Amino acid sequence: MSDLMRPQPFEVLLEWILGEYKARGEIFGIPKELFWRPRPNPPFGTELFGEPLGTPIGPAAGPHTQLAQNIVSAWLCGGRFIELKTVQVLDELEIPRPCIDMEDEGYNVEWSQELKLSQSAWEYIKAWVLVHVLPHILGWGDVPFDTQFNMSVGYDFKGITSPPMLRFMDRLADASSELAELRGILRERHPELAEVEIPERLTGSVTLSTMHGCPPDEIEGIARYLLEERGLHTFIKLNPTLLGKDEVLRILHDHLGFREIEIPDSVFEKDLEYDRAVELIKALKEVAEKRGLVFGVKLSNTLAMRNHKGVLPGEEMYMSGRALYPVTMNLFWRLAQEFEGELFVSYAGGADALNVAEILSCGALPVTVASDLLKPGGYARFHQYLEEIEAEMDRRGARELSQLSEGALANLERAAKGALESPRYKKAYFRYGLPKTSRGLPPFDCIAAPCVEECGVRQDVPEYIWWIGKGDPARALEAILARNPLPGVTGYVCTQLCKTRCTRNSYEAPVAIRALKRFAFAHGTSPEPVKSPPTGKRVAIVGAGPAGLSAAYFLARSGVSVTIYEAKDRPGGMMHLVPPFRLPDEVIRADVERILALGVDLRLSQPVTIPPEELLREGYDAVFIACGTQEEVPLHIEGIEGAGVWSGLELLEEVRAGARPALGRKVVVIGGGDTAMDAARAARRLGGEVIVAYRRSRAEMPASQEELSGALEEGVRLLELVSPMRVLREDGRVVGVELVRNELGEPGPDGRRRPVPIQGSEFVLPADSLVVAIGQRADLAFLSGSKVDIRRVEAGAGRLAPRIYAGGDVTPGPHSIIAACGDGLRAAQAICRELGVPFREPDPPRPELSRADIVGIKRMRARREPPRGLKTLPPQLRTGFQLIEDTYTEEEAKLEAARCLQCSALCDKCVEVCPNRANLHYFVSPVDWQLPRLKVKDGGLEVAGWESFRVAQARQILHIDDLCNECGNCATFCVHQGKPYREKPRLFFRLEDIYAEEGNAFHIAGSTVYRKEGGQLFTLQATDAGYLLSVVRLPAREGELVVRVAGDFSQVEGKALGPFEGELSLKVAAEMAVLLEGARRSLPFLPIWRR
Repeated sequence: MSDLMRPQPFEVLLEWILGEYKARGEIFGIPKELFWRPRPNPPFGTELFGEPLGTPIGPAAGPHTQLAQNIVSAWLCGGRFIELKTVQVLDELEIPRPCIDMEDEGYNVEWSQELKLSQSAWEYIKAWVLVHVLPHILGWGDVPFDTQFNMSVGYDFKGITSPPMLRFMDRLADASSELAELRGILRERHPELAEVEIPERLTGSVTLSTMHGCPPDEIEGIARYLLEERGLHTFIKLNPTLLGKDEVLRILHDHLGFREIEIPDSVFEKDLEYDRAVELIKALKEVAEKRGLVFGVKLSNTLAMRNHKGVLPGEEMYMSGRALYPVTMNLFWRLAQEFEGELFVSYAGGADALNVAEILSCGALPVTVASDLLKPGGYARFHQYLEEIEAEMDRRGARELSQLSEGALANLERAAKGALESPRYKKAYFRYGLPKTSRGLPPFDCIAAPCVEECGVRQDVPEYIWWIGKGDPARALEAILARNPLPGVTGYVCTQLCKTRCTRNSYEAPVAIRALKRFAFAHGTSPEPVKSPPTGKRVAIVGAGPAGLSAAYFLARSGVSVTIYEAKDRPGGMMHLVPPFRLPDEVIRADVERILALGVDLRLSQPVTIPPEELLREGYDAVFIACGTQEEVPLHIEGIEGAGVWSGLELLEEVRAGARPALGRKVVVIGGGDTAMDAARAARRLGGEVIVAYRRSRAEMPASQEELSGALEEGVRLLELVSPMRVLREDGRVVGVELVRNELGEPGPDGRRRPVPIQGSEFVLPADSLVVAIGQRADLAFLSGSKVDIRRVEAGAGRLAPRIYAGGDVTPGPHSIIAACGDGLRAAQAICRELGVPFREPDPPRPELSRADIVGIKRMRARREPPRGLKTLPPQLRTGFQLIEDTYTEEEAKLEAARCLQCSALCDKCVEVCPNRANLHYFVSPVDWQLPRLKVKDGGLEVAGWESFRVAQARQILHIDDLCNECGNCATFCVHQGKPYREKPRLFFRLEDIYAEEGNAFHIAGSTVYRKEGGQLFTLQATDAGYLLSVVRLPAREGELVVRVAGDFSQVEGKALGPFEGELSLKVAAEMAVLLEGARRSLPFLPIWRR
């Protein structure tokens, strides 16, 4: 079965390590530059159980310590306290799949080893040997050995004292026979490593895990046995339920906002209670002290709860990660008070790089981690842990770790209380969900940046940020202009949907994409306009807003003559509705002038009054309707007509033109969109007290969060669930607005719940002015007599009829400046296609990543780096219309650009997040082949047709099925809607294993690759002339076809060996060829070449 891991023999792992390090400077996919290299006397080095411990951190018992290669990976990156995966006597469990969900706070449904006890012991012993010989392999010299293994056992007295478990513990106490066997392998293969000193005892400490509901007396009995009979330093892992249901739910629901979490009473009823736990700890401390041993507690276990997400199977799941941190720290604080700081605590529970120093300062030792290492960056995240520990020690003047924890109780009280209020642990901190594209996962060419797909113009965000990071804003601007004609405007007021799909959302906060675009606009030099020679084609554009300007830009670059008809006396459309404190006039002017420099004919104050068909008859080859929505949707209530009532559009246009209308002291704005927010913020600057009245709740407001937050921090008040009934007047003046309170009813067509008035709830808001901003509509009078229906615009290209297109706010769909630019771009492409004109899309120079670049990105991928905020005008100073947000300096821009993970050039997420190292990157030579489709005729083969086959990216992903247990973690973080462990090419180390698979199952032996696909076995052998392909029908193993193909599949010859119907696509064979050549070229260390 593909969900069963196959532990690899010691000699395989050894040769893999040596071969990969030699060939690629990596071990298990981790570049050597990301190894943590020990140095003499690091300040955080310490002693534990009387033995040296090089760092106070390591992997927690779990997925990172189940297999030897996992332990080695954690060790390479700086983990020195290795908490081995919990084992128990029941070692033939069926673990449900998937078993891990790390989207945000962590969840899992696996809690014990998936291997037989004997296999687990061997994995730990193999890892023990490897971490002893690795310093010699890596050339580190005679560094002192400073790693500790910690055994983890469960779950009841009977099981722990059973013969198989006793044998397991005995082997870890004395592995002399196993070490002799492994030393023999070293002596035979690498004698220089055979004499390395390796202690026969793997561990002298243990962490005890017990099942929910295990009786307290039994827990105490197990711990006494481990202390008294086994002589082991002992930790008991305690559950966070010790705090009690009320306190746990108060933290999760009220402080953190995880209100969807539901914990059944039975979870608390079964678990150890606090008072009994205190008694137990006191008794066991005495037992340990009498024997010169250490007894302590492990804080904390995961938290059991109802499965409310449905991602994992079963009714119950266990929570870990950031939501557990405030719970565990408050349990830590309570116990520390109980024992007056005299309690040994091993910590695990939401630890990460930004809180590890704080945890250590509270007196915990060691700190172990699982959830954080399961996120992008993986094991290499340990680097930042050590950096932050050392930085905090420097800040406090601590020369050794014990000095960091001086005042531990005060530190702990502060940390526990702070965890309840810190935004980092609240549900709202993870706002946007996982950064994914909408596409499925292909077997090849999966590198993609989710931010690009979310952008209206498909801006290559990582590319321009790369050039900013390299100090080349001119190239950055060139990259932006390839697809975005309004870099200045969108550098100030873009809706930034891209940031909702930024990969950094899996860390802390998205890259400041818009701010970096603004920097490129401000500091980059616009390239000289380049356009194709004139084509003789003419296009009329109705409207000089973002959609019309965008279409003009791309059409003019493609050699099309463009005339824009604009009804107003200035171009820009909706851009002029943005208040000047958000978007300066000169920025709009610069973007428009760049477009006009391409030769675009702009005719201002010339509204189009004839239908588009008439424009075609006048000689235009195509028409693009982009007239926007320039009319406010009216509000039909009593008293609305007359002075003192403004439309949102009218107010914003006046302000943009430089007017400062007198609105009075009290202003009410009706609406909940961005226009309403801009109008409210403008009104606030005009001196008024401003209230926004919205008919639904804040959660349903269409305004962007940024716009709403800006209004609120500037003093605008929000009144939810109210609708206007009438405007009150005295002597013609507005004096108030009567409103009625609403409740939310059934959802409407847009999915939002409808507001329903509450009878008798009417009330009056005093007001001097009323601003109505409930929506806009287009003036389509010029379409009278036309056959086109603007509501039936073709999705994507915006086609209405032959040679007639529409886009921007005039059409249905998302309305924003960048979305309108996208409409203009796609319309220009479609118009060029229809007119037979080559569409010119500049291809600016793209970055080529060196190894140093890749390592730098991977290093950043393993770090939490909060964004560099822009300098903004304090809210109390926002009394005028001056710009409120500054532009990055060059240094600030470079620092923020460094946070970008370059997802359009490098992914490897599935490589990094796999604890078992089952996903490998490998390199191929890109191909672009035309493949013949074959059919049988008279026993021979003939070409029935051709199909394209293309592999464009050099870096690809291979899945090693032998190492995979289908935990699902790579699927969580894959940027596609797919599962790498199923959809990437799956390599099996043994040929016989592929026969049990349905498909996508590969085996490589020498120059031959085998593939099971459906009911067929494909065999492709590399020859001097190309490849020899055979196809066999299973299970009878009857031959179907033998085909000789050229290296590029351009020539084929072969014959049918048996009945064969239909056509044969050679795409399967082409994929096999690419995989075989890539593996031979870049994976020489795999055991497939030695079998």
